[in-house]
Amino acid sequence: MDNAMILSGTPAIAPGCVALTYDDGPGPRSAELAQSLREEGVSATFFVLGESIKRYGPVLQAYADYGHTIGLHSEYHRPFSSVALAADQLGKCRKRVEHHLGPDYFSDTIWHRPPYGVGDEPVPGYAGPVGWHASGRDWDITYRRDDVLRPPSNPRPHQTVAGCVDEIFVGLQRFGGGVVLLHDFAPFTEFTAGGLAEADLDLQVIDITMLLLRRLRDAGFTFVSLSDPAPAGRGG
Repeated sequence: MDNAMILSGTPAIAPGCVALTYDDGPGPRSAELAQSLREEGVSATFFVLGESIKRYGPVLQAYADYGHTIGLHSEYHRPFSSVALAADQLGKCRKRVEHHLGPDYFSDTIWHRPPYGVGDEPVPGYAGPVGWHASGRDWDITYRRDDVLRPPSNPRPHQTVAGCVDEIFVGLQRFGGGVVLLHDFAPFTEFTAGGLAEADLDLQVIDITMLLLRRLRDAGFTFVSLSDPAPAGRGG
């Protein structure tokens, strides 16, 4: 299965290196995840979601305090149907981050990743769009109640922590390294539309991350941050 989505703004990653990225946070386990990564000497990029910031905004400080990079995902987890919509959604999300971390938190250019990886066009004022070389369907762990979110006519075996790590490992081997897509929360509008409450979510992101770190280090991979984005025109 091809689990890559290499969008036009995906930064180059040196051979043998891996950059961890997390979408849809902040969430209830994000601060613990940020600390755990710091203790492992790994800096990640968190593509935050405005609707998650509304619920867990103070957690943004943990991302910053533990030396991680904050990128932007969107205000709501819906596909970008135009550059104008993307700019609007990213601008609203940026304002939420700045409300918690201050108006001078961001440099002139911020990495962005469109929801679902849909929208492979540059957005003025932002760097990206950032795709990924490997993912492991961790959302199939988070959304454990398949009967609610997946029709019976399209069944799929439950994903496991080990299975998720296996899929990521295979994807990275294919490219010799690259950007990994994981999720430290889920979009409120998405899981509630499927009849789920936050208490129904099975957030195993830390278990996945720790197993992935061990597996990749044993295979000789090195962890790196996304490179600093090139300056972009003002906008957003």
